[in-house]
Amino acid sequence: MSTLLYGAQLWPMSAVQKKKLEAAHHNMFQRQLLGISWKDKVRNKEVRQRTNLKEMNLIIKERRLRCLGHVLRMEDDRIPKEAMYWQMDHHVKHKPGRPRKNWIDTICQDLKTIGMAWEEAEESGANGEDWRRSVAQCVYDTG
Repeated sequence: MSTLLYGAQLWPMSAVQKKKLEAAHHNMFQRQLLGISWKDKVRNKEVRQRTNLKEMNLIIKERRLRCLGHVLRMEDDRIPKEAMYWQMDHHVKHKPGRPRKNWIDTICQDLKTIGMAWEEAEESGANGEDWRRSVAQCVYDTG
């Protein structure tokens, strides 16, 4: 599964991409692990219960939030932290249509789903062990 999720903490994913990744996870790992075919008419939820694995979108959300904690603990002059707070010049002309989803927007959405504000994340991200524990608990509880 590690090669399937290589760099997943940096992916701003669309709903279609999430669905495809979840299908690959079920087909390539969980169903093969149990020897279950699609023809056996076993629901994905039941397969997940048998393998005791989490949904792919929850795994990726946890990785993104853990990555956020890592970046928040960096010193202010480090490039990843500077890039996280960088704002683009507003005088630049953009293409028509919806703006592309970026990492910060995805992180803000993840924080919202676990009931945490950005300021709260900045404060609690200072302690790595506590941050990882609380993120894992929040992500899988709110699932």
